[in-house]
Amino acid sequence: MGLEAQAKRGKSIARQSPRRKTPLEIQASPCQDPPVAPSSRDAAGERAKAADPAPEITLQGTVERVTYSDEKTLYTVLKIAPDPGYVIPSDGSGYRPARCTAVGRVSAPGVGLRVSLSGSWQQHKTHGPQFAFEAYEVLPPIGTSGLVKYLSSKTFHGVGETLAGRIVKKLGANTLETIRDDANCLDGIRGLRPEVAQELAEQVAVELGSHQAHAFLRGLDLGPWQTSAIIASLGVHAEDLVRRDPYQLAGRVRGLGFGTADRVAMALGIARDDPRRARAGLLYALSEGADDGHSLLPRARLLSAASVLLSEAITPAALETALEDLHQRGDVVIDVANDPEQSPSADAVYQPRLEYCEAMLARNLTELLALGASRPLASPEELSDAEARSGLELNLDQRAAVLGLLASPVGLLTGGPGVGKTTIVRLIVSLAEAAGARVLMASPTGRAAKRMAEATGRDATTVHRMLGFNPKAEGSFEHDRKNPLEADLIIVDEISMLDLVLAHHLVKAIAAPARLVLVGDPDQLPAVGPGNVLADMLSSEVIPTFRLRQIYRQAKNSRIVRNAHRLLEGLLPDLPAKGDTEADFYFFASEDPDQAAARVLEVVCKRIPMSFGFDWHTDVQVISPMYRGPCGVDALNEALRDAQGTGTLEISRESQSWRVGDRVIHTRNDYEREVFNGDMGRITRVDAESGATVAFPDREVIYTLGELSDLRLAFAITVHRAQGAEFPVVVLPLATAHYMMLQRNLLYTAITRAQKLVVLVGSRRALHMATNNTEQSRRESALDTRLQRALEESPE
Repeated sequence: MGLEAQAKRGKSIARQSPRRKTPLEIQASPCQDPPVAPSSRDAAGERAKAADPAPEITLQGTVERVTYSDEKTLYTVLKIAPDPGYVIPSDGSGYRPARCTAVGRVSAPGVGLRVSLSGSWQQHKTHGPQFAFEAYEVLPPIGTSGLVKYLSSKTFHGVGETLAGRIVKKLGANTLETIRDDANCLDGIRGLRPEVAQELAEQVAVELGSHQAHAFLRGLDLGPWQTSAIIASLGVHAEDLVRRDPYQLAGRVRGLGFGTADRVAMALGIARDDPRRARAGLLYALSEGADDGHSLLPRARLLSAASVLLSEAITPAALETALEDLHQRGDVVIDVANDPEQSPSADAVYQPRLEYCEAMLARNLTELLALGASRPLASPEELSDAEARSGLELNLDQRAAVLGLLASPVGLLTGGPGVGKTTIVRLIVSLAEAAGARVLMASPTGRAAKRMAEATGRDATTVHRMLGFNPKAEGSFEHDRKNPLEADLIIVDEISMLDLVLAHHLVKAIAAPARLVLVGDPDQLPAVGPGNVLADMLSSEVIPTFRLRQIYRQAKNSRIVRNAHRLLEGLLPDLPAKGDTEADFYFFASEDPDQAAARVLEVVCKRIPMSFGFDWHTDVQVISPMYRGPCGVDALNEALRDAQGTGTLEISRESQSWRVGDRVIHTRNDYEREVFNGDMGRITRVDAESGATVAFPDREVIYTLGELSDLRLAFAITVHRAQGAEFPVVVLPLATAHYMMLQRNLLYTAITRAQKLVVLVGSRRALHMATNNTEQSRRESALDTRLQRALEESPE
């Protein structure tokens, strides 16, 4: 039964949620119209009700234990002994504990410290009352006993209670300040070894410096998370560094931008036309450009962006001066335009790291091309024999691709879906191995590497792992120019996802006579990181390129494949006739975003399983262009989670909660635990104290509370998150509210993620917009011209 026919069926397949009725359980009309998902206004109202703040109060006490602290997210769980006389709220049973739990997102204060926490009491359903604090202030220890307890805590190594008592007895009420100001004051204390005394003096200086920095930064009206992040990045000298140049916060402290640094500078009395502000604005605008995918910004564009950021307080002349100053300092690289007809405004301005990567990538590629491979790895006769053995019949373009890639030092294999790229890669590997070549295969993501291994029957890994990435030394790889990869042929798939920095490290690790084969689809979205590597390689016309265009006979029967190629020609999808139950591509029109969101739930949870037999919990992936709105990733994740009816037990981390049964995606490469960006699994266990367990296809991985920030819900994901992956079924909502992301290459990337079925749901106008929009943001880069220049300069 097809999707259209299924619309007449009235049975709901949604499983009962133990928490509340799911959207699919709402009473429907006799024709079973799609259920109405909560509108954005309703959702906002519910959030407003839930967001009524509890009155802020103060809890003063001593830190007895740091139960949990995550250096990256700053999530902290403390055990607090309140000051005498403070009454901890009852958990409802009448029991009032002598100690309480406090949770917050700050750098953890040391054990033994007396603190004042600002926040409110919350009732945790498992652990009872908890004090959720937004900020803390370090208070002086109370009396001699407080000082002894603090010095003998785990904050200071090698000092027990007896020794701490001797120290306090000698130095008195100002023990800590005395130690900080004169480490020699510890001389002569019985039982205190010199090395312990020296370490104690250093630790006391660090602790007091941190407390002082904390008070200074809080006085600048910075939030608790911002304060903790600054101290974690800049250390005990945070106050001196911020006073000297607050604008360094935007570059050195993760998560803080120019706006925060500018507010701090204003609070410190720095003038709005100060040269430091102009330099910081330029650097921030250049950094924002890199975040948007640009490896460079033309001088005029950079100056314009910085001018908007800095307002009229900085004159154009002052900005020009600031840019030249940055250039002289080595904080930016300016590549002067070679064309005499171009004005200086066309000069390319780079972050030094990106300029180096782009220049070295061009040089290393052209060196590989110039040195050349000694001989082809296969002859035409050997290819014909391989065809006969495998029962293949290659067309002329495919034969030329196999022979050319096995003969070229560097080669590109491109083409859309259904043209046989995987077949060519299999043949290349087989012929190379028959010639005795050592073959390595890799892809930018773990999911793409797994697909590559499944398609070829050979081992494949991520590019990072192949190069020997060292997670403890950012940007460090085992294999490089001095220690190249031990292989005769390196094949890298999905290179549209390869950003400039990773491409540089890849090519740097390849030494002639090894060959490099790069495989990808230039019509997909570019890499998330800076650079336009594949597009620049193609436009340079320097690297031998083999583009496959003819669709395989088997693929021609797929509307997914045909519609992907139609899309590249600017044509709307070819949709099946009404009542066609055998198609693999459907579109459900719904102009209203809230109704479209409800239709997505109906299609995913009911129609697809009943019409096609797919299990929506494992086979169906919703892919949305954006996070926000009723048809965005965030709202659909919550709706689909409720429709699934995951368990009632959950743990919360910041703004996200986790339940048993949740489908999740890992968002960064973790080489120590061998979990990679894009890996998807399901939560099988949650625990408010220890974290959660996620079952991935090959194994289970335990996540601590802090490590949960590496996970996102994945009932729905963005198109960028879906890159490099394939799913049996893809459901794609389209809304005009997503107009910023309605681009042809984004729609193309989304539908080519599906193996067996695509269902588009939403606005016809949005579909037209995406099909016709080829004006995706042009990435500023110069790898193509650098390749051409390097080739001209290379020896014959």
